[in-house]
Amino acid sequence: MLALVASTGLLITLQLRSSGAPGAVASPSNVTPAPSESPAGLAARPTATAQASTATAHAPAATRPASASGAPRLGYAEFLLRVNDDRSTVDRLNRALSAAVDTQDPDAVRRAAVDILDFVDAERDWLRAHPPAECYTAAQASATAMLDAYGAAADQFVAWSASGGGLEGLGALGRAVDAASAAGDALASFGKVLEVTSCRA
Repeated sequence: MLALVASTGLLITLQLRSSGAPGAVASPSNVTPAPSESPAGLAARPTATAQASTATAHAPAATRPASASGAPRLGYAEFLLRVNDDRSTVDRLNRALSAAVDTQDPDAVRRAAVDILDFVDAERDWLRAHPPAECYTAAQASATAMLDAYGAAADQFVAWSASGGGLEGLGALGRAVDAASAAGDALASFGKVLEVTSCRA
């Protein structure tokens, strides 16, 4: 899902895997074994553009209640639909950032990274407004951790865009690449958690 292309030509592809096979994006058949559950993927839509002049700190989402009202299965289905509906948004955001980094256009990198930060903020807001039932608390927590890592990577690309090149730019690029790798680990963890999550009540 997340592809970040460094100016050195390094391509980091972070793909959600629910079965261990590259490119296996979450779907009704491979996210959870329950046939009654809805499809899955990743979360939300960008909101208003944040200030693009500097990297912003994005703190983890506030702690949510352990359970929510309503039928757990319906709440989980809504969560999975939210995740699935935003796959195309995530793909678009990642393509924009990859293209900007590939062309070494600092302004475009900053705009693309800020769009990702807006996306992450919108998703955190949605998750806070939709506390999970006990059966998928781990999945929602993993989604939050993934968003935190995705936002941290975007922050590092904003910092790289403002680094001015040279040795400072190389250091900033290295930090951005490391953050992208951490985001990939968080994304893989999210896929693994979805594999074992099921709400049937």
